[in-house]
This record gives sequence, C-alpha cells and structure tokens, in this order.
Amino acid sequence: MKQKAAQYISIILFPYNLAILTTFLVLRVKHSVRDSLYWTFFSFVFLVVIPATYVIVQIMRKKITNMSVEVRSQRKQVYLVGLTSLITACVLFYLINAPSVLFSAFVFLLLLCVLAFAVNFVVHKTSAHMMGIGLTFSFLLQGYPVLAYCVLAFAVLVAWSRYYLHKHTLPEIISGFAMSVGTGLIFSFYYLV
Repeated sequence: MKQKAAQYISIILFPYNLAILTTFLVLRVKHSVRDSLYWTFFSFVFLVVIPATYVIVQIMRKKITNMSVEVRSQRKQVYLVGLTSLITACVLFYLINAPSVLFSAFVFLLLLCVLAFAVNFVVHKTSAHMMGIGLTFSFLLQGYPVLAYCVLAFAVLVAWSRYYLHKHTLPEIISGFAMSVGTGLIFSFYYLV
C-alpha cells in the first residue's frame, strides 16, 4: 500500500506536470486567461516537449533507465538538453517580447538548472521532483499564498515518496528543495511584489 502511494505521488507530482500548472498560474497573476494559456503552450514546448522527447528517445535506445533519470551519470546529457532548451526559450521570449514575468521565470529556472547541474556532478544528484515542487511553492507564494502553502504540504509527501522508494537520499532531497526554493523566492519577491 505504501509503495503504491509513493509511486502515485511521484507520478502525479512529476516535475513536468508541475511546470505547466505553475507557468499558467504565474502568468495569471498579471495576464488574462487567454494570454496565459497561449504563453503556457509556448512554455510547454521548452519545459516538457523537448526534454521529455530527448529522454524518451534515450530510454528507447537503452541509454537512460527511466523518465526520472535515476542514474546520476545519465543526467549530464539531460541537463545539457534542458539547459539548451531553456537558453533557446529565453532568447526567443526576449526576441518576440513575451510577457516579462515569463521571461524572468525562465531566466531564474535557467540559473537553477545551472546550479543543479553543478551540484549533480560535483557533490551528488539532486531531486528533480523536489526542485519542481520547491519552485512551484516559491513561484506561487506572492500571487497565490494559500495555494503555495498547500503545495508546501505536498512537498512533504514528495520528499517522503522519493525517500521511501529509495530514489534519493535525504541530502539529495533537501538540496533539490533548498536550491529551488532559494531561487524561486528571489524571483517571487524580486519580480512579483
């Protein structure tokens, strides 16, 4: 029973799922539903389609074990694809005059990915699940404080699931969460206040 619950938590609160919802809600703080949906679609391509397609292709080629990319040595290529996707998005969003909140969020996400990339290869792997839920919490804190604190409660469940499933150690869980919350809070208080 606990095993299944932990697996469901990890699947439902997978970083790709959180990225889209968070993008839409952050955009909604300053933009209409229509504009928020439009720009969320653009973000979906860079946040989910490009990295997920790469991971799926590499899984089919037997170069990566699964969507969570649990083997630390396999993460390098995924980080590089993710970083390339984020850099491309930042340049494109700048050139086409995307909403400044979206551009800024992508810049902060890019900085977080650079930090996570460095930690992953110098210290230990970090929990992408915890980075996702940490960013969701901190990005939503200004516009949706009640929802943000609900997300914080879910962070405890995500941490438990990753630890219970033996996907991460406690330091990996804490570092993923701490890096994302730190980066996200700087964005949230700098940009959304």
